[in-house]
Amino acid sequence: MMLSIRPPQSRFGVCFAFWLLSLLCAGTAAASVEPQPNLAAAPYPRIGMLWSSIRGDRSVEGMARHDFVMAGVGRFGLRYDREPTGLAEGFTADSIARARQRLTELRELNPDAPILVELYFYEYRETWLPEDHPWWLRREGQRQQFWPGTYRMDWNNPEYRSHVVKLTAALQQIGFDGVFYDNLRDEPEPWVAFLKEVRQAVGDDFLLLANAGYAVGKHDFAAPYLNGMMYESGWSHGRNEWDDCIAKMQHTESLLREPKISLIERFEEIGSRAGWPGDPNRGHKPPADPQTRRWSLCYALIVGDFYYLFSDNTSHQHDWYPEYDVKIGLPAGPGQRVNAYVWRRSYAKALVVVNLPGAAELYRVTLDAPARDSFTGRTGSEFTIPPGDGVILVMEK
Repeated sequence: MMLSIRPPQSRFGVCFAFWLLSLLCAGTAAASVEPQPNLAAAPYPRIGMLWSSIRGDRSVEGMARHDFVMAGVGRFGLRYDREPTGLAEGFTADSIARARQRLTELRELNPDAPILVELYFYEYRETWLPEDHPWWLRREGQRQQFWPGTYRMDWNNPEYRSHVVKLTAALQQIGFDGVFYDNLRDEPEPWVAFLKEVRQAVGDDFLLLANAGYAVGKHDFAAPYLNGMMYESGWSHGRNEWDDCIAKMQHTESLLREPKISLIERFEEIGSRAGWPGDPNRGHKPPADPQTRRWSLCYALIVGDFYYLFSDNTSHQHDWYPEYDVKIGLPAGPGQRVNAYVWRRSYAKALVVVNLPGAAELYRVTLDAPARDSFTGRTGSEFTIPPGDGVILVMEK
């Protein structure tokens, strides 16, 4: 049977047809503002940006130096479309235009960097909803404080989860490559229900990254719906045994969707509540710890295909270091365990070796040809690595 479409017989019909066509075209354009980046093409080390850009540089160019960009909605110029803010289901038209312009600028500067936006959802500022709203998490009738001035949301409330799904879909329509969900917790039932609903709304190509915090291997229930885990600094604080940690990270990576965008972050300052609201030193550079920067970057390069960030503390402010600009290409194979503390991995242009914290002795690397350590600039064919240190040995031409 042939289906025929009759032309509209009135002025109203003509207007309706053009209105419907414009909606269809607008929807298509919004869903495909820019093609997704070619994540497989970016050489290592891959440096990530979480919320804060390079210290003292808030420019688009500073953001684009990173191989991975994530920031809050305000950093992209977005403004929620309702008051109180917690009831918003989208963003104002003028702010969407600003965000799309910012995305275009970033992609022109660095087309292979995925650009994600944080969706603030786990806690709301106290003014975002009326005090008596049913979406607040309560115990004995009282809202539960999270950070100072913020309160937890009831993640077991399906109506609230659906609200977060709508906002996720709105961000996809603007043209972001993905969304970052902070504060992944050991709450399998609501998280799986939520992530299933998200995938139904945004499909398989939209990138989802969640913050596993200090936990390793405790959130595998969420991994099949995600493209990556962000491991915040505490995964390594005081750790002196590594086999279990590495095995769990690698197992979680095996469960994630392609393309994978997991990120390892290490803080320079690891004191209690460093960088929290109220910390008088927040925003000030902590004492330098270059050895930790070296071993943690080597760890990220060896145990998996991770993005990396070395930042102050929970402020996520950071500097840009010379070794970030020494690109070593793609890995030639997986990382190799030498012993309980020493791991190594070959890249197209370098050999990366780490002697993890807790090792009892130095580890010596002997090469057939001279190489240059991208951390120190030292050139030679023999390198000694103390416990809790690492080298990126770039092969001399």
